[in-house]
Amino acid sequence: MTQRPYGPSDGRPAISMSEYHQSKHELDGLPLTVTEKIPVTNTPNIFSYKSYVFARNPALVRRFIKATKADVGGVGGHVVAADEVKSIIAKFVLDNNSYQGEPIFTSLIVTHTGDDCAVTGIMAETVDMSVVDQLMWDALQEGATKAAELGLYGPGQDLVADAFTGNLRGAGPATVALPFPVRKDNASQTVLVSFADKTEPMAFNHFATGAYMLPRFNTGLIIASSKMKRGYLFEIVDLDTKAQAIEAGAHPRDPKALDGKMEELAKGLQEKVITLRAPEDLYDIEGLTRSSRFVIARIWSRGDHGEKDQLGYVCSAERLHNIKTKKGFTYGGKDDPVLLAFAQGDWPAPGEITSPWATAPMVAGDCRGSHNLHILPMPINSQTSYWSGPILSAITLSCNIHTGRIGAISDQFALGTPWDEVRRQASQLAIQFRHAHGVKQPATLHEDELEYQEGWRERRARLERQFEVKPALTFGNGTGHGHGNGHGAAPKAPVAAASTKSGRPEEID
Repeated sequence: MTQRPYGPSDGRPAISMSEYHQSKHELDGLPLTVTEKIPVTNTPNIFSYKSYVFARNPALVRRFIKATKADVGGVGGHVVAADEVKSIIAKFVLDNNSYQGEPIFTSLIVTHTGDDCAVTGIMAETVDMSVVDQLMWDALQEGATKAAELGLYGPGQDLVADAFTGNLRGAGPATVALPFPVRKDNASQTVLVSFADKTEPMAFNHFATGAYMLPRFNTGLIIASSKMKRGYLFEIVDLDTKAQAIEAGAHPRDPKALDGKMEELAKGLQEKVITLRAPEDLYDIEGLTRSSRFVIARIWSRGDHGEKDQLGYVCSAERLHNIKTKKGFTYGGKDDPVLLAFAQGDWPAPGEITSPWATAPMVAGDCRGSHNLHILPMPINSQTSYWSGPILSAITLSCNIHTGRIGAISDQFALGTPWDEVRRQASQLAIQFRHAHGVKQPATLHEDELEYQEGWRERRARLERQFEVKPALTFGNGTGHGHGNGHGAAPKAPVAAASTKSGRPEEID
């Protein structure tokens, strides 16, 4: 086995848990201001590396927040992540949280949304991103091993690559990183982290085309005195390299030519991207992002002259059916995206970012990854239920960008909030929609988007052989045209209309 680039070296033991401050102990030694705490959400425990958290003179270095999520095995099908699997992943990361004598993550949390496990943490620019990606890959592999031991469904499902090759992008897990601003004053930065399960990256277009474009979701676009009043720059990615290959000349029924062109287009993990402006290009942005093919991957604030200023929104925009594995280009699901977005200041407030979900929109994915259904905004660490979802979680992190510490967490879709009413409304709509349409469109996706395509394609191929080409079925109309009896025979002579006393044929007395 090759030497890992992370973790304790020179024979030193794994990092002890005593080296971490845990938020569950935040009130140790302090007077309690309430006699009991009523839980409204399953709040994640924050692990913060002590030597950094309590540094008196922290260096002003570039830091990143990074989130990585994958389905490594679900309880009772694609329902919920097992606590033991989450703990195994957390233990592996915490034990090996070092690179060249420094911590990789100065602060981190481990969560789940549906059956997807996620690690979100703050890291410094001194840590090579490929090292972090390998740590995440190996931690998720450990989780998959535990999932297999527990007999969970689909262990390691999202780990579609054969092995780690230097970058998590294209390997199956959803992963994004967002650089923090570097500034001497105001160490506070609010970050919204959103995870979705049983849906695709296009679902997050509702975040962007709402809160960052429309005043009915974000009044700050009109009344704020910050850079928000200038609008934003949107980077939109074309996710469908299969469609790009066909448009480039590959025949859709020539698998070899199609795979070759797709590999050429995806070489180096390059993207086909367009940059548009809001509000100037509002119609173009809305027009492109109405389909699953085009996803708003990044949003930038605008400088004095409309140029790119600060990156403040990044979404995991990938399509797994364009990722090459040992089986070739394969379809691996609806991708279950991750979002990191700054909030406050030059950016929308957390309530503005999440407000588009109050409309209970429908998204692609759901049961078998093959349906459209209304999304449920759920508290963090929630399971899926009716028809497997789709569900969405969103939390805000108060981060100290000088020390790299996650100070506290707020759940944006917590119980006991108006989101309870949104959940009820979305649930009622989903039940009615499922009952009304069943397997028919628009409840199910177009056949090219079905996650379980092979079963449908086998059925189509079998039925295709039974189709016949024959003249259309028509009937004579008294003019000498048509087949008369519907089988190609000559039409019978027209029967003269019966006469009546009034001279009006077919009159009924």
